[in-house]
Amino acid sequence: MRIAYFIPTDREPLPDRVERLDRVMTEVQTFYRKGMHANGFGPLTFNLDRDANGRLRIHEVKAEHPMHDYGRGDSEKVINEVKKALRADGLDPDKETVVVFELLLEWKDGKATELGPYVGGGDFASGAAWVFDDALLDPRSLPSKKSGGYYGGPCSIGEFNSHYIGGIAHELGHALGLPHDKERAADGAKYGQSLMGGGNHTYGQNLRDEGKGSFLSPASAMRLAHHPLFTGQPVPHGDAPSARLVKLNSSFKDGKLTLTGRIKSKPSAFGLVIYNDQEKIESDYDAVGYTTKLSPKGEFRIEIDEFHPGRYEMRWAVCHTDGRTSTFEVKYEVDKDGHPDLKPFAALAQ
Repeated sequence: MRIAYFIPTDREPLPDRVERLDRVMTEVQTFYRKGMHANGFGPLTFNLDRDANGRLRIHEVKAEHPMHDYGRGDSEKVINEVKKALRADGLDPDKETVVVFELLLEWKDGKATELGPYVGGGDFASGAAWVFDDALLDPRSLPSKKSGGYYGGPCSIGEFNSHYIGGIAHELGHALGLPHDKERAADGAKYGQSLMGGGNHTYGQNLRDEGKGSFLSPASAMRLAHHPLFTGQPVPHGDAPSARLVKLNSSFKDGKLTLTGRIKSKPSAFGLVIYNDQEKIESDYDAVGYTTKLSPKGEFRIEIDEFHPGRYEMRWAVCHTDGRTSTFEVKYEVDKDGHPDLKPFAALAQ
């Protein structure tokens, strides 16, 4: 995992950035490790790029413009400058996963304004997360209830870190190829919010007794289980992966949709993630993730629940052993009594 530090022409790098961002990224690294272990995949996580002395290596990027020249939609503008700097450092930025800490959070009269992009995107081979650095950003402050933070309004320093460290973990998830997914109701009551759902805003709340915090969902963990950055295996090349349903049976009873079948894939696949997304809102933050392992023959059984009347899109992600995924989807409706129409599922099998 590479770390870049984006410094507009009218800003100076924060003096404690190396030690503080080391704590931030180690916190996020540990969150993923614990989440992968809790989901049964062992203590897997990404490695951080460190120098011979063990210090976090940060690639400083002297921006071409002042901070107000970078807007919320300028992710390409920022990353193009970052890539230029990484190439000068001997890296191929198109083959890296990079967290870009931008000095694009502006404080004025006690109010913090987000100027630049705060997003993430990528896949098994490369990606980027655009996030902010700030003097208050430090996981040591997550338990703090002291005033002095700001996020949409005045807040504690601890809450400030919940939003922004949670945001770093969330956008990094996108850089690794993770989509949004909401926690199931039972998991929410027990563990809090899924990191790739609303968990970017609840991260560390439990340290202040203000909520249950955030967790790595089974859907996210399964997609990361064979990610090259987590396994240390080479990034796969060659033909795109493929997967198709050669058999599918569906039934509905006691509020649960049961899907059984067999998937034929190349290369081999180990797991299946299903995102059940009600089309009630435009965003996919409400897509509930379900998982199951595949047998050596590609057979599976999975149960889907928590249905509400309306239109749905069900997105399938077949997880290959080389870290890539194959995807397909089906649209269907749930009637006023909460029963899904099973007819669209019959057309999925080939």
